[in-house]
Amino acid sequence: MQKSVKRPSFSPRKCTACWKCVEACPQHAIRKVGFLWHKHAMITYRNCIGCNICVKTCPQGCFKNDNK
Repeated sequence: MQKSVKRPSFSPRKCTACWKCVEACPQHAIRKVGFLWHKHAMITYRNCIGCNICVKTCPQGCFKNDNK
């Protein structure tokens, strides 16, 4: 039986494209998204292991651990 992973929620509207979360993610589950004037991070939940490093790293609070 596989253990359920408690993944953080993500709000791209708060993202300022500093890319700190992209660099910090050990699973490379967060990637850069950029369209001319609109840039933000995006999380791929199937790759996320729930380590919550992104929650601790993001200066804008885009990631939240609602699974407490």
